[in-house]
Amino acid sequence: MKTTGLVLILSLLILNFGVYSQTINNQGAKVIVANGTTLKFQNLINQGTGGYFYYNTDLFVPGYWNNISPAIFNQGSSGKVTFNGTVQQTIRSSGSSFSNVELNNTSGNYQAILLQDNMTVNGVFTLTNGILNTNGNTLVFGNSASSNSGNSNSFVDGKMQKSGSTAFTFPSGNVNIRDFAETAGPQTFVVWSPIRTNPVANTTVEVRYLYDNSGMPDWWEHGGNMDATLHHVSDREFWLVSSTEDFTNVTLYWNDNAHALGDVCVHGFDYADASQFVPSDLTVAYWNGSMWVDADYESSLSNIQHDAGYITSRFVIPFGAKSSSFITYGSKNNQNPLPVELVRFYAECFNDYVDLNWVTASEKSNSGFVVLKSLDLKNWTEIGFVKGQGNSNQLNTYLLSDNKVFGKNYYYRLMQVDFDGKATYSDIVSITCGTPMQEPELIIYPNPTRGNVNLIGGNMPGENAKVYVYSMLGTLVYTADIRTTSGSFIQEINLDKLQPAMYTIKVVCDDFTAIKKLEKAQ
Repeated sequence: MKTTGLVLILSLLILNFGVYSQTINNQGAKVIVANGTTLKFQNLINQGTGGYFYYNTDLFVPGYWNNISPAIFNQGSSGKVTFNGTVQQTIRSSGSSFSNVELNNTSGNYQAILLQDNMTVNGVFTLTNGILNTNGNTLVFGNSASSNSGNSNSFVDGKMQKSGSTAFTFPSGNVNIRDFAETAGPQTFVVWSPIRTNPVANTTVEVRYLYDNSGMPDWWEHGGNMDATLHHVSDREFWLVSSTEDFTNVTLYWNDNAHALGDVCVHGFDYADASQFVPSDLTVAYWNGSMWVDADYESSLSNIQHDAGYITSRFVIPFGAKSSSFITYGSKNNQNPLPVELVRFYAECFNDYVDLNWVTASEKSNSGFVVLKSLDLKNWTEIGFVKGQGNSNQLNTYLLSDNKVFGKNYYYRLMQVDFDGKATYSDIVSITCGTPMQEPELIIYPNPTRGNVNLIGGNMPGENAKVYVYSMLGTLVYTADIRTTSGSFIQEINLDKLQPAMYTIKVVCDDFTAIKKLEKAQ
């Protein structure tokens, strides 16, 4: 009788007067919001045994949505939630499902909507404004769910899942920091790149887009890992796709790729000059477990324009027993660069000289590196040449010492030269001798990984470091000792025996501690 009374009283208040409450905090009661009701509130907390929140009207939520099991929420056919905050919003579902949802968060935060657990949408999902970050969780679309493809200000950054047998466009994107030759140091890229899947039979498709190359298979030709009709594939980005059924006519979309001459081409279709783009050279490529395969493109289903377009595969992309695959852009005849970048390039200052260090992850037709130096970022002088490996599919480290330093601020960059004379430039690094030691840094490569992972450390404060790998439950699953050289190290560790999951890597060197997340992929 007490619960019923609460429901009736709340319903009367809502129906007749409208209610404004900063937070609805339902503790084990039944709250019913009928069709046509006006209900204004900031946050929702629904919790406790018997907690039930039902709505059959439009709800506008500028705050957080926190449903705590065993409480549940549900909605009628007219129920819709619009998350319209001006600051970051969080959503916890605890197993309950949404019907119609709209994202219209205007905060400008790269994680405007942050999931606290898996979120399921069974109705219409509309992306208007605000990036949804799944935060390691999954946005699940039910069999009958639909979604728009998003836009450059509103997409899903993280894993998504859709069940069924019909074509579906996943509104995917990614926010990541990259360091390209055309940028003066690391830059944040906000990339909206949907993918349309078309399974041949009923299945569950899982998709994640990454504007990254960590964890993806070798993107350069070596040892027969490239289809005969492929020259190389992109190392800028990939979609990691899981399914038990084959796909026909997979479509990859790119947007906001326009750039001025000399500026970075986000999708790597050219070396800072859009006139270099060759539409006929672009193709869809997928990894079959041992090599990159050319899925070609269907011209009647593609719109291959440099600034914004899409490309649809001509051939079937198989899944079956292997269940997951990498999909990305390929270049048939090396007319589109889809370039490879350095893993690391840095400078170290000693008493009267500077050591320049760099690491490559792969090399193809690499004659070598011209090392350039400047005092003003305008006039550059060649100080040396270091021979390259030609063709390589492993990490390579290089060193050149500059013995002409006099306590000034110096800038350095690399000019990588192919055997045919074609040159590309690295990012710029700067250093001033006599300044305090640079901050320690730790790079994990590749991430995600399927087995081996490289730890690259720089500016370490001591000669010995310790690495620990923990499961997400806090269990120590790996440990190793590392010896540093002039404050740097490159250490490869083998994680083949670990199950696919998220892990935490901790590196300790004297009073420095770095903690990073690592994903072990299937």
